[in-house]
Amino acid sequence: MSTGAFLAAFLAIPTVFVALDLVDHRWSRRDGEAPADESPGWETLLFLLAVFVVYGAIQMAGTKLAPSAPELMEGIRVQAARLLHRPLDAAPLGGGALAIACVAIFYLLGLWDYVLHRWFSHSPRFFFTHEYHHLPNHVTVTMPGMGVRPFAVVTSFPATFATVVSAYALLAVLGLPLWDLAPLKILILVHALLLTTSHSSFLRRWWWVHHAMKWLALTTPQEHVLHHTVDLRGNYGNFTVLWDRVFRTYLDPTRSEHQGHALGLPYDQDFLGAITGGWIKLPRSVRRRFRLERYCNIDEG
Repeated sequence: MSTGAFLAAFLAIPTVFVALDLVDHRWSRRDGEAPADESPGWETLLFLLAVFVVYGAIQMAGTKLAPSAPELMEGIRVQAARLLHRPLDAAPLGGGALAIACVAIFYLLGLWDYVLHRWFSHSPRFFFTHEYHHLPNHVTVTMPGMGVRPFAVVTSFPATFATVVSAYALLAVLGLPLWDLAPLKILILVHALLLTTSHSSFLRRWWWVHHAMKWLALTTPQEHVLHHTVDLRGNYGNFTVLWDRVFRTYLDPTRSEHQGHALGLPYDQDFLGAITGGWIKLPRSVRRRFRLERYCNIDEG
């Protein structure tokens, strides 16, 4: 896949699901699932769009600070060859080996994602790097912090780094060539797709999606929304729940006790406070003007 096609696909994924979630919002109002007066005014829409743009700009700036996945793969491969005194295999990974590696590395990446998400992002000391993502009380790709993630690089880079190191360590232990793993960048698109679908309110309508995805332990929209509840703790896997099952943090969305829980943060916070560690929050007048109590759990008392 060319770089242009890769970037086009990478950008198309969130764009398509933003559109689908906007359709879902319209359906919810039409079918009476959401009150008709919950439709935001133009001022609120422009405010949310501005937050979306600012969050996206921070995310892009953070991404620029870290090497890309292909650069990381090649750099680690060269260093592994030097340290292990192994010749580099010029041929890229292909054929059946590529298929097996894709599956193995997907779930290996899922392990590192789980570890960082559970024990770093949700730790009291570092939750400020993830707080913005749990701020909205509507889990939909259209919300700032869901469709765009300002500090995503804080965990995405370490997870990618650890996965690539693990992959080359596994090749070395098995006595296999240190292949060029660049073809595995297709997993970045798979990762982006699952991160997006797991937060899609449109897909959450269709339970057949959950029943189809669960056989491969892929994180479903119905599973991941439980991770965004105020009081439940579990379903930390962003794109696979395999490790939630292994570490016994899996929450089954079909169980009655997991239904009807409020979403968002269990304390007062807003879009500015969520990226400043709570040091600076929006003035009350701004919160009231743009009716942010619809999108964040705000307690002005």
